[in-house]
Amino acid sequence: MTTATASAAPQAPSRSFFARLVTAGLAGALVDFVYADIVGAIGGRSIVQVWQGVAGAWLGKAARDGGLASMSLGLATHIGIAMCMAAVYALAATRLPILYRRPALMGALYGLPLYGVMYRIVLPLRWPEVFPRWDGWRSIADLGSHIGVGLAIALVLSGRLLARKEAQPA
Repeated sequence: MTTATASAAPQAPSRSFFARLVTAGLAGALVDFVYADIVGAIGGRSIVQVWQGVAGAWLGKAARDGGLASMSLGLATHIGIAMCMAAVYALAATRLPILYRRPALMGALYGLPLYGVMYRIVLPLRWPEVFPRWDGWRSIADLGSHIGVGLAIALVLSGRLLARKEAQPA
């Protein structure tokens, strides 16, 4: 008696988990990068000044005099934070599979604690005289940007934001 097995069509290798994690962190960082630059421009700051402000967490007031080097440090810090945000989501998804099954809803909800951590812990540590605060529409926009960050991270990690190429018949 012989058993016939159907061979599956060869599939392109899927992205590795690490590549998806990095992509998710970069996607989240990009959402916040655009938002921060728009808010900075509205406030009369250049892109360089916005990211030097982030570098100020490391360098203090000297970040303002650091030119592109301190801007780069600010961007690297920003991306590092976004990578941590993506890693936390991915780690939580190992215990809560709904995070991958419902990425739009869960990503939007993930934006809420991201906002809370940023505006109740991180920013008050950097600028205790200014934060925490509620600033009306500006705070609503800040919350919306963090929801966008959460969405980007969740959609990439779930594979919903990545273009998948279907195998083409030869």
